[in-house]
Amino acid sequence: MKEKIVLIENRLKELIPKNSSYQKVLFEAASYSLLSSGKRLRPLLVLATVEAFNKNIDLALDPAISLELIHTYSLIHDDLPCMDDDDFRRGKPSLHKAYPEWLAVLTGDYLLTYAFEIITNAKNLADTKKVKLIRALTKYSGGDGLIAGQVIDLSYEGKEIDFEKLKFMHLNKTAKLFLAAIEFGCIISDATNDTTNKFVEFAKNMGLAFQFFDDISDYDDKKSSDITKNKATAPAILGIEKAKAFALDLQKRALDILKSLSYNTSFLEEITSKMT
Repeated sequence: MKEKIVLIENRLKELIPKNSSYQKVLFEAASYSLLSSGKRLRPLLVLATVEAFNKNIDLALDPAISLELIHTYSLIHDDLPCMDDDDFRRGKPSLHKAYPEWLAVLTGDYLLTYAFEIITNAKNLADTKKVKLIRALTKYSGGDGLIAGQVIDLSYEGKEIDFEKLKFMHLNKTAKLFLAAIEFGCIISDATNDTTNKFVEFAKNMGLAFQFFDDISDYDDKKSSDITKNKATAPAILGIEKAKAFALDLQKRALDILKSLSYNTSFLEEITSKMT
């Protein structure tokens, strides 16, 4: 896992321009957010899926990177004063605190659009696969995906929300990019539709479990912004013990799906097992 994270980090550094053009501050701001200490979980999932099919992970590296750009853009916008209004991200000032707010907005926009450019420029991938990757990315990050989850999150801040809406929010705001990562790996590996559906079902359970465990971690950290802002979380609705049980059940479902597949899913199992 460490080797793959280094691979991802090095490629991220290569892909952000280092030039002296008039808009160089844009690329500086992008580097500030993109090269901070993230888990790189989404690109790791792409590489792990391709590895499960015994394919060359070099084919998947740039598409995997595109997901990290989408994730980072969403965090930049999520932190803005008009949204979650968070002053810190990953142990340092949020982008709109380190740079002007208008630049934070434009940096998020840049990373969003650049993600698609990276896919179109990916080497050794057929154009038909690039179209499938772009289709998957728009499906999972758009109005029926990541953005839908953000709408629910902000709409219900400080309000009561039922468990079904909470699951919808977590599925879209968090898990959908996990689904995108797994589907990316399946597309690159030429997986059949039936196999892809099984892998995507794994990703759904794994992504939801990840967010539930994150909610539980925030609950334990009383200073978390989600707690101080009275945001909708699993422990707030279910209670801490039921939330833990639900998260563990989702994790088990995800691992059971992996174990039922006739592929080398050991790396995916490792990632899933380490979420708690």
